[in-house]
Amino acid sequence: SSGINAEYGVDWLVDNIPTTASVVDLGTGNGHLLAELVEEGFTNLTGVDYSASSVALARAVNEGNSVNFFCRDILEPVASSAERFDVCVDKGTYDAISLSATSSKDRVRYKTGLLSLLSPSPSARFLLASVNWTVSELREFFTDIFEVEEVLPTKQFTFGGVTGQDVSIIAFRHLSPQTGS
Repeated sequence: SSGINAEYGVDWLVDNIPTTASVVDLGTGNGHLLAELVEEGFTNLTGVDYSASSVALARAVNEGNSVNFFCRDILEPVASSAERFDVCVDKGTYDAISLSATSSKDRVRYKTGLLSLLSPSPSARFLLASVNWTVSELREFFTDIFEVEEVLPTKQFTFGGVTGQDVSIIAFRHLSPQTGS
């Protein structure tokens, strides 16, 4: 597949993640990504968004699909007893948070909220697509809790003699707490 499908990492998820894994789409918006994952055979999908109208739209887009949607602010950590996910996917929420007036504080709160949603298992993954941050900037910010598993290839462009890309997509692997074994 190509285009936006590949940009959002659907192909990577299909190639690397079991279809039974629990996947949460952070800032699900219209829920289109989850509808695509349903088409690819994924069975344990959840979308979260702070906007009630986005959640309503996502439910409509996914009518007939067994996808769960919740209205919540991912900057607020969830209770330790709450459901944890094998995979967290973000295709723009971190970018939006990065543009807020309280960006430096909110980016740290995002990381804390993300950790409260992600399974502590070493098999847990975080797939992040960003149009505002470079791969090296993202790697640096998340290096205390994740290691880079793969940088997904994206379309490149050259402007003024400098080559860049329109989107950075990174698959991170969770750094589990050391158990001493």
